[in-house]
Amino acid sequence: MKLRTLLLLLAVVAGIVGATGYILHSLRQSSRPPRPGEPVRLEEAPFRVYGLIEPYEREVYVGPLQARRVVAVYVKEGAAVRRGQPLVRLDDDLERRALAVAASRLEEQIRKLALTRDTLRRREALWQKKTIPEFDYSQVQLTVRLEEQQVASARAEMELRRVELDKLTLYPPIDGVVYKLDVRLGEQLTPQDYKRIILGRPEKQVRLFVETFWLHRVKPGDRFVVKEAETLSEIGEGEVYELSPYVGERVRPINHFLRVC
Repeated sequence: MKLRTLLLLLAVVAGIVGATGYILHSLRQSSRPPRPGEPVRLEEAPFRVYGLIEPYEREVYVGPLQARRVVAVYVKEGAAVRRGQPLVRLDDDLERRALAVAASRLEEQIRKLALTRDTLRRREALWQKKTIPEFDYSQVQLTVRLEEQQVASARAEMELRRVELDKLTLYPPIDGVVYKLDVRLGEQLTPQDYKRIILGRPEKQVRLFVETFWLHRVKPGDRFVVKEAETLSEIGEGEVYELSPYVGERVRPINHFLRVC
């Protein structure tokens, strides 16, 4: 009985000593400063670059040369358009009337010239027969030349009126897509409103904002996964096709261009 009690007592003491040692070892371990990790090599670290998705080779703004009221809208946002296709027509009543007056004046001058030329032919026949003096024949010749100049001036004026009329219809300068068309019938459109009509090619690109410490890691031919910044949903893949030669200020990013596939 005494032996059993002694063994039990020794087991309890050993347990207490072991627990005390474990506690002391744990306290020593926790009090030590953390071991620094291996430094990350910048050239080996994965990286992200941010940018703006835009039409390939940039967007195109279309605006009027003078302030006028919108009288017709021919396309909608998202529509594919071709160069020279009308987008919007502005109020052009005055220009249409001026063109009609110029056309009428030109027609009148052409008829007048035709009559004078007919007179010249008859006078020429009479002059060759020596039945009229040369002065009468020369006077008609001078009149024909004057009226030819008047016809040319009237034709130039009509062409000028046509150009002025054509300026009041907005056309796309490229084949592409209408990305924005913030225009409504009856409202005033001014030259300062050029950002209300935006066109671009259907292909997309990303203007990358690359910080200077990533500058030498982004090269033409590199491929990236393109994601939407807020939701991180994947949009597609792209390949770097151009590096901007302009670095800019120290606080500004570097422009690289990523063509989205």
